[in-house]
Amino acid sequence: IYRDVANNMKKLLFILILILISSCGSNKNTLVADKKFELCSDIRYERLISNFDPLARKSVYKRNIHSLFENLLIREGYLTEVNKAGYRDLLNKVRKNKVDLNLFEKFKTDLGFDPQILFATGSFTSCYTYIIENIGIVDEDCWQYKFRDTYWKFEAEGNLHQENDFIFDALKVIPEKKFQDINYRKLFLDLIFLELEPYPSEPIFRTN
Repeated sequence: IYRDVANNMKKLLFILILILISSCGSNKNTLVADKKFELCSDIRYERLISNFDPLARKSVYKRNIHSLFENLLIREGYLTEVNKAGYRDLLNKVRKNKVDLNLFEKFKTDLGFDPQILFATGSFTSCYTYIIENIGIVDEDCWQYKFRDTYWKFEAEGNLHQENDFIFDALKVIPEKKFQDINYRKLFLDLIFLELEPYPSEPIFRTN
């Protein structure tokens, strides 16, 4: 009897180990998903900048445009913390029209060119679909899956000025540790730029 119990316990332990190894939260799967997402983001972003002549001699700027925009938001006092709480506060400021539109003229002056073409939300949302559907390395239990679906709900409503909390729900889904990676902040920086830019709004087309 004791031998049977011991064998059953070993089998149960083995099953639990397999579940942990294959789960979305495992370090191995998380690292793979991060790397695949980063590669997808880099490739899709490269498509945006490949024909952008003003950046021909400013490779550092084009590679770090999101970080530069984030720096400006920090310098101007709109972003007080580079974490989820700080971005939630920033999104609220954008929603309540508390960000000076002259910010973009300052940004353009600092850069020496108009960076509008470099901010395209669809380039990063499509990478969530890529790791979920195209290569299937995350499933419905993963935060990336939940984030994508929640963000799509926000996207369907139009913009930040709609009376719903989908964008905040999407932000909440991202683990705080992951949010320290700018690859997962770029989408929010794109959104903020596009919400505030002094250009006519254009429909956002999702590319998978």
